[in-house]
Amino acid sequence: MRREELTDLIHNMSEKELDIIAKAVQAVGRMRENDYPFMGNFLQLTVVPSNYDFSCSMPITRDLLNPYRIVYGGVTAMMADMAMGWMLEELIEPRDKVVTLDMNVNYHNPGRGKELIAHCTVVHRAQNVMQASCTIVNDKDELVVTSTGTFFHLVRSVKG
Repeated sequence: MRREELTDLIHNMSEKELDIIAKAVQAVGRMRENDYPFMGNFLQLTVVPSNYDFSCSMPITRDLLNPYRIVYGGVTAMMADMAMGWMLEELIEPRDKVVTLDMNVNYHNPGRGKELIAHCTVVHRAQNVMQASCTIVNDKDELVVTSTGTFFHLVRSVKG
C-alpha cells in the first residue's frame, strides 16, 4: 500500500479506529527501542517484579475485547505463549531463540478487569527442550488461564 492510499484510509477513520492505528504505530516505535516483537509491543507487555521465575502484565484495552466484553481467548493464549517464551529467552544466549513446540491452555474465568498478569515458571529443561507453565490472573487476582508449553531451544553457532 502506498503512503497516499494509507493517508486516505486514515483520514476517513473513526476515533475508535484511529486509536487502534495509533497503538500500532506506537508498537512499531517501541520495537526500535526494545527489540521485542510487534505483538508484544502492541499488547503492551511489561515485565513486573514477582516471586515467580518471570512475570509480565498487559493492560486490558477495548480493542482486545470480544463481543461479550471479555478478552479474546486467543489473546490470553498468545500472552501465555509470549510470556513463557520471554522467560525462557532470558535463560539462553542472546543469539539463540526458543520456539513453541506444543502448548496447552485452560480457561477458568473471563478476562475482565484493568490488566492481566502472567506468572511463569520453568518446569523442566533437558538439552534443547524446555517446559514451562504459566498462570494468568487479572488485577483482582482472579484466575483467568493456566497454560503449559514445550519449547525448543534453537542454538545459533558463533561465526568466527
